[in-house]
Amino acid sequence: METTMELDDFKQAWQTLDRRLELQNTLQLQAHRERKFDSLRRKLRPLRWGQALQMIFGIVIVVGSVAFWRAYHEQPHLLVAGIIMHAYGIATIIAGGMVQGGISEIDYSAPVLDIQKQLATVRKRYVISGICVGLPWWLLWVLVLAMLVKAGTGFDMFLRAPVFIWTGFGSGLLGLLATWWFHRWSRDPSRPRLAKIMEDGLAGKSLGKAQDILDEVSQFERM
Repeated sequence: METTMELDDFKQAWQTLDRRLELQNTLQLQAHRERKFDSLRRKLRPLRWGQALQMIFGIVIVVGSVAFWRAYHEQPHLLVAGIIMHAYGIATIIAGGMVQGGISEIDYSAPVLDIQKQLATVRKRYVISGICVGLPWWLLWVLVLAMLVKAGTGFDMFLRAPVFIWTGFGSGLLGLLATWWFHRWSRDPSRPRLAKIMEDGLAGKSLGKAQDILDEVSQFERM
């Protein structure tokens, strides 16, 4: 009887110790997650600021374009140029807002796998945003220059310097084609290292560091 009681006491003590160890591990895991997710939020701040600046830039483009095409609405080529830049400004604002929205939607209380999926969505939006906002400048710089010259001096480059305008558009098209070719060339399976560098470059440093933190948390949880 006494031996049985000692065994029961030993089992109860062992179970109590096991529960305490489990609780301690849970608290350590939670504390580790909180520290890492605080770091994750900090890593994403530059991306937030960058997208905020992009949206402000878009607003400036919209305001300037509206003022331009309203002032020269009777001249079709200037009206079209102003409307194109107006549309670009709106697209810039929307692209920045989509990335900002994706960051805001990250649920840090969710499992790591879900957070990784949410971060992948932000990464995808950021890459699309960068392409939509950046690549058009191969051509848009011509419109912006012509609009600034017209607004500042009254000189209409479209009518009085058409060679420069068409040369600018031609070089821009060549730039777009060269960018497309280099992108295809860099993603060839025979160049995995270059493809990885290009992919990381498109995604940005903030997202890359954020992904590293999530990988570290995931590895810690599997231990």
